[in-house]
Amino acid sequence: MSQQERNKALVRQLTEYIWNQADLAKIPDYYADDYEADYRPYAPVRRGHEAMQGMVERAHAAFSNYREELKDVLADGDKVVARFTVSGEQTGKWGAIPPTGKSVAFDEIVVLTLKDGKVTHQSGVADNVAALHQLGLIPMPGDAKT
Repeated sequence: MSQQERNKALVRQLTEYIWNQADLAKIPDYYADDYEADYRPYAPVRRGHEAMQGMVERAHAAFSNYREELKDVLADGDKVVARFTVSGEQTGKWGAIPPTGKSVAFDEIVVLTLKDGKVTHQSGVADNVAALHQLGLIPMPGDAKT
């Protein structure tokens, strides 16, 4: 198995264990101690295992039945690009947004850098406009007039 195939397998595993199952004890197995997540401008840069734990906990607190479904996983050198759909019912606070009870399914793309079999850096872009529309918070062109 090539390094790129191993990196893609690692991303598939961490998606299932960390994000879908919220197995926080496995964070050190997949993320480096000096891990960094950059989702600016939506969130400050976050660093370390505690930051990763907080990200997972907040996602699961905001969306019951939180799930990430991988659609594409591409690898080149030490980078893996993943496109996935995030889904769940917003039963908790999401950032400043109080619970709506509505379901979402929106896309996200992340670029992960791996070293020695662990993620060291992650940057991503989520389709928050689609999520906000699904939560009934912003209109989209073509919406029926009320």
